[in-house]
Amino acid sequence: MTTLTSETTTLQNLDAARLRELLEPRSVAIIGANTNSTWSHFTHSNLLAGGFEGELYLVNRRGEECHGQASFPSIADLPETPDLAIVLTGTNSLETILEEARVKGIRNLILLASGLGEAGAEGEALQGKLVQRAREAGQLILGPNNLGFINSHAKVAAFSHMTQMPMITGGVGVASQSGALAIYLLPYMASRGVGCSIAVTVGNEAMVSAIDVMGVLVEDDNTKVIAAYLEQISDPAQFLAVAARAREVGKPIVIFKAGRGEASARVAAAHTGSLVGDDKVIDAACKQFGIIRVDNIEDLVATAGIIESYGALPGNRMGVVTGSGAMCALVADKAESVGLELPTPSAATVDSLHAAGLPSFSTVNNPMDTTGYISVDPTILTKANQCFIDDPNYDFIVVNGSWPANQTMVDMGRFTQDELLRQLSSSPKPVIAMSFLPTEVTEFGRRFAAENGYPHASDSFDRGIPAVARSAWWGRRTAELASDAAFPDAPAISKPEGAEGWTEIQTGEFLRSHGVPYVPAAIATSAADAVAAAEDMGYPVVLKIASEDIAHKTEVGGVRLMLRDADAVSEAYDFIRTSVATLAPEARIQGVAVSPMRPAGNELLVGVVRDPQWGLVLAVGFGGVMVEILKDSALRLLPVGPAEIRRMLESLKGIDLLTGFRGAEATDLDELARVIFKISQVAVGLGDELEELEINPLRVAGNQIEALDALVRWKDR
Repeated sequence: MTTLTSETTTLQNLDAARLRELLEPRSVAIIGANTNSTWSHFTHSNLLAGGFEGELYLVNRRGEECHGQASFPSIADLPETPDLAIVLTGTNSLETILEEARVKGIRNLILLASGLGEAGAEGEALQGKLVQRAREAGQLILGPNNLGFINSHAKVAAFSHMTQMPMITGGVGVASQSGALAIYLLPYMASRGVGCSIAVTVGNEAMVSAIDVMGVLVEDDNTKVIAAYLEQISDPAQFLAVAARAREVGKPIVIFKAGRGEASARVAAAHTGSLVGDDKVIDAACKQFGIIRVDNIEDLVATAGIIESYGALPGNRMGVVTGSGAMCALVADKAESVGLELPTPSAATVDSLHAAGLPSFSTVNNPMDTTGYISVDPTILTKANQCFIDDPNYDFIVVNGSWPANQTMVDMGRFTQDELLRQLSSSPKPVIAMSFLPTEVTEFGRRFAAENGYPHASDSFDRGIPAVARSAWWGRRTAELASDAAFPDAPAISKPEGAEGWTEIQTGEFLRSHGVPYVPAAIATSAADAVAAAEDMGYPVVLKIASEDIAHKTEVGGVRLMLRDADAVSEAYDFIRTSVATLAPEARIQGVAVSPMRPAGNELLVGVVRDPQWGLVLAVGFGGVMVEILKDSALRLLPVGPAEIRRMLESLKGIDLLTGFRGAEATDLDELARVIFKISQVAVGLGDELEELEINPLRVAGNQIEALDALVRWKDR
């Protein structure tokens, strides 16, 4: 399990059974009910329209009738203790209401009020006081500053804003850190025919976080896919633990994490810091732990809808049947952009298509255009579908179609309706219907699909093709994680005495002592010492300034390469000392390092930097200054095993340089991954002492793998 820090959060992980108690009430009280309040109106009407079958009580301090229903003047006057209280009053009354609820024995509350933790020090202090009182009383608060939740299967729509009721019951569970976003998300799901199991807005997360909700959804029998809108990940360790549990039970997590900007990229002395920032780390964590991340709400819904109906697609090879050449071109472009394969139909498929009646002038390809001949013979479309379904070249099939919007569309499709339904619902491989352009699902369409057993149809090729690519990726990724061999824990390494002032030589000796291949080096404090060291090692050599204060040696004239004799070494030594004294006069200098000059090879950067929330992050990319210019790097949270490190290498755009490009000697990627694994184990073994470790470059020439330069920075105490 990845070791992570979560120093910034005060949340306590919540027991799923305790939260489920809040989400499944059999009786509800609305505190602050008022006929003239919009909040009160929607809270009351949503509960009724959502089909709530339990007791519903209203509390109004004047005891007046509200929404056509009698009310009680106080919580104490309620005839029983409700399972849930929805509190609509402002911040000034919350302490009193919480106390009255405690006396009545109410354990679960939704607080809608804003102006608390999100509103500055005073509001934060009041929220903290409410939470402390609630914990002491055994109460659980959802919110504040939220809109509540909807539990479709339990018929509890404790949601205090206008939305479509009743919700379409389905298998997509929603956790949202924004109540306002849920106002739009829930009707949008319905408009795309995506059903909801449980949707919870958490607001300020005073006692219930979005990750807590995700944990409940993992264990919920009615939830097949978890969809989350997150603005921050307050507890990375809990987040990844929930993701691991979701993988165990076969439930995908799809998240839309707002804020792709770099809020606080790591400020580090080495190149690694330029590669690691908040959003990049979150991206890496999602990829590493099998979490699907999307860029917008539309893709969140499209992806969740596809996976709810079809699960993990069995592969990346897609066959497509349409009735339009334009669709074929657009689908092909979209498929290429998301990494899906479009294999050519087999010879048997070509023959069977023409035998089925496809005109001789039609070109059989993938995507397949059945041409306007479908106007002559509408059944040619389902016949073509079947030919592609039967073709072993394809893992799944996409067909152009959607749920009918009205009876007229049903009548138009009567020639192929039964066969299409059979193909969509009972084929030996997934067959997925997609509209050409974005299409809303009407009430008629939802009813027709439910009555006839139609599976989900994606609202467009533009959303659907990336969604199926994500489904296929999720299947591959979960299989990889399940099959990866276990790797040993990193042995603990104590920080050596005096490590803060290490020279490059000492850093190299330390890494070498822990199994990292590192180029030999000696420190010279005079030109004569440098020449003697070079004579001992053999020419050519390289000279580099040795200083713990200088990370980028070339920028201060601190490196000279390919020195072939004593005169060159002597001149280079004097040049380096003079240049560094001029350009970095405050730097502490231990001397000049002398090392053998290695032949040219590929240069990699292997860096580890500490993220304040996520812990140690490994970065691998092509090294030197190129890593910053090309931005070709891969990130993972530590610890990570050799198999995943190899995948990091294979994901680099420059991977061909390591696999025999233009006749060069290929590198054994497994061996390279093992070397990088050793480096990462040293970083993990050093524990909390380490702030950053970077090897740049790690020279890779065929199977000669050796670190040429390294930097270690320690955590300030």
